[in-house]
Amino acid sequence: MKLKPKIKQSLHSFYKSIEIKEHKLSYLFIEITQKCNLDCLHCGSDCKAEVNHPELTTDSWFKIIDYFEQTYSKSVAFVLTGGEPLMHPDIYKIGRYIKEKGMRWAMVTNGIILNERRLTKLIDSGIYSITLSLDGLKETHNWLRNNKNAFDRANIAMSLLANSNIAFKDIVTCVSPKNLHELPDIANLLIENKIKEWRLFRIFPSGRAKNNKELNLTFEQTQEMLQFIIKSKKAFMAKGLNINLSCEGWLPMQTDLKVRDQPFFCRAGVSIASILSDGTITGCTNNHEGFHVGNILKDNFSVVWENRFDIFRKREWLAKTDCKNCKHFKQCNGSSIHLWEMGDKKPKFCYEVDLTVS
Repeated sequence: MKLKPKIKQSLHSFYKSIEIKEHKLSYLFIEITQKCNLDCLHCGSDCKAEVNHPELTTDSWFKIIDYFEQTYSKSVAFVLTGGEPLMHPDIYKIGRYIKEKGMRWAMVTNGIILNERRLTKLIDSGIYSITLSLDGLKETHNWLRNNKNAFDRANIAMSLLANSNIAFKDIVTCVSPKNLHELPDIANLLIENKIKEWRLFRIFPSGRAKNNKELNLTFEQTQEMLQFIIKSKKAFMAKGLNINLSCEGWLPMQTDLKVRDQPFFCRAGVSIASILSDGTITGCTNNHEGFHVGNILKDNFSVVWENRFDIFRKREWLAKTDCKNCKHFKQCNGSSIHLWEMGDKKPKFCYEVDLTVS
């Protein structure tokens, strides 16, 4: 390892230890609904057009927003997720309520119903950031999203976002064997549409993707995705597009510096918390139920945050896993929480070690 990665690894480890010790809440993901207008093959939450459990009311979300403004600070940012958040009839009211409190909010969307009228209403409601999903060229995106109109609608949404005055907008792509070789063409499509930020996610085996081999990259294919970023990052940056590997998955610093602007740090339960549509409290919205630590309807969030999030911060449960004996354990510390099911001996995937080899 060269001197620069060594120094950066040391400084980053020290920085993470301070962040974990202080665990200052910065982002709250709120799953305002599990309703969705798509039936995606890779959905980790198995979202549908209708839900079969009670969801928090708009008034409940208002009270939650009040609580975080009063208990924490206006610096806490809200990220509205789903399902598809635009399916919630009061998304604009919820966004405006956050804005009126002097706080920021963002949204993740599939873009299916994002038109000019809705975008204007989102902007009027104070949105500062939108993340849009685009998972391939037309045939591939439509296949993964299980909808023949998905690509065309996402393209319209992308154009609207690119030409809007929203402070931050980015595109995320879930990479699978189907679209791995389309990545250069997707990049050029984003450049044509004046998109400046692009994040690549490896589809991980949970929810509907758990047993679907068509969706999950092999270890070798994952390395191919990393090589695409390493070889393309500088060239596409010169054209105005910044490519990053997502926040998922630990990598050695010498590689991490080449694929991410910021080194890996799983912030679930450290500076990020989530409240699901039924009130469940956890780290990230896609964490396994073994990492659910309470419910906002019956628990005081601050008490939960201070006393029940050690499974994210201390990770003592890793002592009973195969990772404990890995040479990378000290730096990796189990990688991303969402790659685990509590009780498993190893994560669902590792960027550095091929877990399929015994």
